[in-house]
Amino acid sequence: MDTGRRTRGTADGMRVKTVQINWHDGQPIFSVDFDHNYEGSEGGWRFATGGGDNNVRIWRLRSVREREDDGTAVEFVAGLNRHTAPVNVVRFSPSDSRLASAGDDGAVIVWRQAETGRTVTLDDPEATATETWRPAAVLRGSLADISDLAWSPDGAFLASASVDNTVRIWHVREARCIQVLADHTHYVQGIAWDPLGRFLATQSSDRSMRVYRWAATHTLRPGDGPATLAATHVTMTSDESHRQRLFHDDNLASFFRRPDVSPDGRLLAAAAGLLRTAPGSRNACLLWARDRLTAAPVMALPGLRRPAVAVRWAPCEFAAPDRAGWATDARRMMLAVASQSAVAIYDTSCPARAVAMFDGLHYAALTDLAWTRDGSQLLVVSIDGFATLASLDQPTESLPLPRRSEPTSCASPVRPSPTLSAAPPVSAGRKRMAPTFVGSL
Repeated sequence: MDTGRRTRGTADGMRVKTVQINWHDGQPIFSVDFDHNYEGSEGGWRFATGGGDNNVRIWRLRSVREREDDGTAVEFVAGLNRHTAPVNVVRFSPSDSRLASAGDDGAVIVWRQAETGRTVTLDDPEATATETWRPAAVLRGSLADISDLAWSPDGAFLASASVDNTVRIWHVREARCIQVLADHTHYVQGIAWDPLGRFLATQSSDRSMRVYRWAATHTLRPGDGPATLAATHVTMTSDESHRQRLFHDDNLASFFRRPDVSPDGRLLAAAAGLLRTAPGSRNACLLWARDRLTAAPVMALPGLRRPAVAVRWAPCEFAAPDRAGWATDARRMMLAVASQSAVAIYDTSCPARAVAMFDGLHYAALTDLAWTRDGSQLLVVSIDGFATLASLDQPTESLPLPRRSEPTSCASPVRPSPTLSAAPPVSAGRKRMAPTFVGSL
């Protein structure tokens, strides 16, 4: 059974506790991801973690009703132990329940749940596996540690980010690398794939974010290059005579800079951002509009005392009570931003503020975070070897994502700002943050 401790800075309608179980034998947890295709007979949500013990572990987050019955939040499901070095990233396919994992051994392993198989156990005699997972493919070719992964929306391709300064695109069914992107000049620490399948975004410790157009079919010939560089973001104009850097340099004490794209495909959120205000720079999450990916960011969400290392959009939309927020659509979305020590949650229907900010979660840096399919649960993991669960009371139920084609040029989702104003600094005890527009539409 797990125990938990409450954290400060939570908002009304949110409950936060650190789940203190033996996640990875006391070793760091570097990544977490939920299986959004899971339909278990017992309910709840299936998720995976990757850790410093070289293992991938599958878990089930129990439903709210089950947790109220006996207080146990998480059940162990399976242990996957083919990696020979720490596992830095785990990601479920958006098209099915395949799981991709990668880490310091340079291999990408694609796992699939087996129908039958033997039951395995962890060192903890009470942790008995209830599922069996086997490798469906092993993708080898990276010359160094892999820090992040992203699936294509149809699950046919994988992109891996590596500390050899490259991004590799893999054809999963054929288990081969079809393209190597070598435009970055330092470690590539994060990657995100557009849910509409039209672009990739990568972040590196070379202080840049690069956007690639994606145009691929399932039949690729040797030499085909489906990803082409569309934009490189390093600086932006801050006034008439100066340009400012957009991202932290390689002195940022984190192995990850994980971006993400909103579930409707219209907003790209980047980690490790900087917002220059007098007398210096401040940490921020930077947002780009889909129809302006080659231009400056349209918005910055400041207020974090330490740099953002990972951002995650909830994989669903909600009915918006009104259109008073900073997004123009009638539906609202949720964005979680993890710094090295705190988490901020934004709601696109709320004007000029975050709905929650909480810190004091862990004794070491945060590394990754993930939402359940319905946006009601957020799981945050840390180098200290523990995970924190935030349960949110959403005012409206999640809505199915409508089928969307490529938005038109007038589909910018952020309201225009008449001025480029900077939000006031946020004190340690303050819960809400004001987003700052850094470009007009």
